[in-house]
Amino acid sequence: MKQFVRTLVVALAVMAFARVANASLVITEVMSSSAHNNPVKGDWFELTNTGAPIDLAGYYWDDNGPNGADGALFPSIVIGTNESIVIVDSTVADLPAFVASWGGGFTAYAAESFVGSDDTFSGLSSNGDQIQIWDSNPNTNPLANEVAAVTFGSAAGGGKSFEWFTNGVADGFSVAGQYGAHVADDDGLGNPGIDVGSPGVAVPEPATISLFVVGGIALIRRRR
Repeated sequence: MKQFVRTLVVALAVMAFARVANASLVITEVMSSSAHNNPVKGDWFELTNTGAPIDLAGYYWDDNGPNGADGALFPSIVIGTNESIVIVDSTVADLPAFVASWGGGFTAYAAESFVGSDDTFSGLSSNGDQIQIWDSNPNTNPLANEVAAVTFGSAAGGGKSFEWFTNGVADGFSVAGQYGAHVADDDGLGNPGIDVGSPGVAVPEPATISLFVVGGIALIRRRR
């Protein structure tokens, strides 16, 4: 029985690590309804890489499923290990103002840098939506693999982003002062900021996973 418990704990701990390790690309934040309501502060989402560097050239994202046909192909973007990038529904010209409005220190890409079959940024509904990313266009390649996906509900008035931990677990709306989230410095046009989020700063995996693994190791040691 003791040997069984030890084996079970180790197996579960390994599975916990494996789930995190296998989730290389993770969508970690989505702003589907900015309270600023101007061209600089369009919809945006944050993509985090927890694995080896990846060149996203040819990757495809959509908010209407694999047959949506209104998604967009990524340009050549190398996303490094533990790096987060932000994709914004804005122009290249407006991008510096967007980054500066959040205090800078992160890399963002404008929608017009993408190539879309219908548009370059699938508008995210404030009433609830989804984002899915494949390693190629699923509309033209039936062998395309989905590599990241999230669903989210109503933005509840807007102005707060949705957050996910780096293991894919949802954490609800961003809260100023938690996990790096803060009120935007300004609205991108020089007016006081209202939106709350943490673009470019991914939320680490929940402490419960680390506690579980540590607890499992402690259990093994006690039973030896």
